[in-house]
Amino acid sequence: MRILITLACIGLMAACTPTTEQPSKSRPGFTAVRSADAGLAAYSRVSKRMEPLTEQICRSIHSAKPRSFCDFQVRVINDPKQPPNAFQSIGKDGRPIIAFNINILRSFNNDDELAFVFAHEAGHQIAQHIEKSQANALAGAVLGGLIVAAGGGDAQIGIDLGGSIGGRSYSKKFELQADTIAAHITDRSGYNAKLGAKVYERTGGSSALLATHPPSSERIARVQSTIRTIDAAKANGRRAAITW
Repeated sequence: MRILITLACIGLMAACTPTTEQPSKSRPGFTAVRSADAGLAAYSRVSKRMEPLTEQICRSIHSAKPRSFCDFQVRVINDPKQPPNAFQSIGKDGRPIIAFNINILRSFNNDDELAFVFAHEAGHQIAQHIEKSQANALAGAVLGGLIVAAGGGDAQIGIDLGGSIGGRSYSKKFELQADTIAAHITDRSGYNAKLGAKVYERTGGSSALLATHPPSSERIARVQSTIRTIDAAKANGRRAAITW
């Protein structure tokens, strides 16, 4: 894997992990706890530990996939005008991308939070969420078009609405799955998953029908439950299998 600093990201965005409310002129929501240089230093430090382990875990789960499936590219979008964000996507070459922008790196309280978000975004690739989201969107578009056309309406409106709902229909489930995987990977890396998940305490989440992220309380509860499973396995001299 190459660690890159870039001004742009390539590919289809699968999911993002904002650590704060998105800032606006009327509602500032970004609180920097460190300088840009300190954020980049933390990114470099954590990525060097997380990158090889994440790829190793990914390949152990997807041994039948091409090697490129787990060949992560990690990038920084160095644009201070963007709200804090991290996401996983697929590049033009088919390799998965994990991207952080500079403001999310400035917002992390510690390396545990950065490591957890890194593992969360990798979790989307491991659980194949982009592929599943695309399939859900296609199925929703077809169904929506058929329903609206059958009622005498504009099929294209049904396709657009159905595709939107279909693409989001499992997004909350996917986020919780990625959180579960993140707890495992963070723990195996030597960082503290419980501390890492505190990143969600700075965003309220949402339970709205089309919200793409679950409430923060639900995400934290999922991580804590996963940690208990991990600790119980350790107490019996075993390593908990990564499931989601």
